[in-house]
Amino acid sequence: MQFVRKPRRRPFINIIPLIDVLVVLLIFYIATTVFKKSQPKLNIVVPPSTTATTSQDALPSILYVTADGKMFLDDVQVEPDNLGALLKSKKEADPNYKVAMKADTNMTFGTLAKVLDAAKFAGIPDLPTFTAPKTEETPAP
Repeated sequence: MQFVRKPRRRPFINIIPLIDVLVVLLIFYIATTVFKKSQPKLNIVVPPSTTATTSQDALPSILYVTADGKMFLDDVQVEPDNLGALLKSKKEADPNYKVAMKADTNMTFGTLAKVLDAAKFAGIPDLPTFTAPKTEETPAP
């Protein structure tokens, strides 16, 4: 008895679903990296506030001040004596330049005075400050 042999099919890999998965992964990767704002790896505990509000303006540069008095403008460490000149040069380059301060709760008052003097020297009339929202265990002042 002779059996009829079916012709052998060549293996076929459908790559359309693979391309779909790669496109989704690419979109996810782009979305997560584009919107992430870099911040230095500092441990800063901001003080709580009961009356603070958020603003929806253009994002300002962030001035980080640590408990031991170190200052970082965005990702770059800045000497406290050079802060006023640096802010002034950025303000002259862009009149709409904005800066906000994220300072540690344990920062000394002398460091705060240096930062405020530098901002006034640069022509920045007000320096917004980050605070933590009030929680149940935070005592009211």
